[in-house]
Amino acid sequence: MLPLVAAELYLRSTRRVDVSDLARDPVFETSGQSSLFVQSDDSSRWMIPESRWNFFRPASFAAAKAANVRRIFVLGGSTVQGRPYETETAFAKWMELRLQAQDPSHVYEVVNCGGVSYASYRVAIILDEILAHSPDAIVLYTGHNEFLEERSYNTIAWQRSPLQRLAQSSYLVQSLRRRLQPPASPRQNLSPALQTRLDYVDGMERYVRDDQWRRGVVEHFRVTLERMIGMCAAAEVPLLLCVPTSDVVKTPPFKVLPAELDDASLAEFRRHLSVAQDPSIAFDQRIAACDACLKVDAEHAGAHYLAGRLHWENGRANQARFHLYAARDHDVCPLRASTPIIETLLQLAQRHRLKPIRCDQLFDQTDSQLRPLPDGIEDPQRFADHIHPTIAGHQEIASAVSDSVMVLFQIRASEAGEEAYRRSAAEHLDSLDETYYARGKQRLEGLKNWAAGRAGKLSLDQE
Repeated sequence: MLPLVAAELYLRSTRRVDVSDLARDPVFETSGQSSLFVQSDDSSRWMIPESRWNFFRPASFAAAKAANVRRIFVLGGSTVQGRPYETETAFAKWMELRLQAQDPSHVYEVVNCGGVSYASYRVAIILDEILAHSPDAIVLYTGHNEFLEERSYNTIAWQRSPLQRLAQSSYLVQSLRRRLQPPASPRQNLSPALQTRLDYVDGMERYVRDDQWRRGVVEHFRVTLERMIGMCAAAEVPLLLCVPTSDVVKTPPFKVLPAELDDASLAEFRRHLSVAQDPSIAFDQRIAACDACLKVDAEHAGAHYLAGRLHWENGRANQARFHLYAARDHDVCPLRASTPIIETLLQLAQRHRLKPIRCDQLFDQTDSQLRPLPDGIEDPQRFADHIHPTIAGHQEIASAVSDSVMVLFQIRASEAGEEAYRRSAAEHLDSLDETYYARGKQRLEGLKNWAAGRAGKLSLDQE
């Protein structure tokens, strides 16, 4: 027993990492993916080519990194990109302005690599690429897009028991597995052209209740995030991990499906649901009807959302919290990071001694009456839609992330630096014309119109 313990401690202390193993996705064959950055014609810069602008925005950095440059890559999905607006008002930009104001002795390059609809397994490919470009830090904000693309999970190693999970965290077990495991099963080809389920004509119909597939998605996310943490550790590049945040108050489930019920149970469920949806009926009766619905179908996202909103509007934070997050987690079309995704991220952060940036807690500053009392529910006014922060919300995330960067680089914040940041932020906002905001509002309006249609059956007599 002692030799095994000694071997485990040795591997942990030396932190030997098989980089080739880290680069391998367990589900997808990724060798056909093209690089995100290409060199400019004069080879002086690396840049995102126009051919990738359907999912990314233009970004570039110098091929030869100057000695006084601190280069930070920000990776993730559309939140990183700044949607419904663009990179000019994303948190990466506000980070760059604040760091530059607080530390004028360095030049800060904060490179926005946010890809619309990019899930963690696609982000990992970009991370593998940009680690070759001398980053001083990586910021990762991912988790919302894990359920967007279709794939099967017959190639992933399932870990159901605590003992299996303990083995997964063992450096010795992982080392032996790499040497003794049989040849891997064939993996699915990852298409270079991203196409989500919702891009298909019957996209919404493709989403059904499928608990096993969801467990596979969460496990794939866990494996991928573990790989990304390992990549950064192997490259000795600090990783700043953000906890994704989403609106659960103003955003109903994107798709609601009932359980498979017999005729009598279905009739009972519908009878209670009609009471729960009726704004002319008293609060206590509507809540009782929601509870009755959930006794028939405990995972009905619509009934959870109705109950959550009713409790929230009546100042019952504890009850509202349970139901609103259950509505998000049981959404048949999950476009927001679920509780299992977030818990997986927090568990891995703890295991690898990373201090996560809690964007979910950052956005919880008031209760339902707008009093300065955090209630464990993200404030809906901080979101432009279901997941994307307002511009002010991006600035809040930027402050939290740049605080962590300043700790990393041992920069002492000063009031003079904050004043310089406020000036540069105001000047930057003034430089954006009405066309910029109009494009963002058009994107937002399209989503809201779609949201109005899908939310119609969850009437709460609300705006």
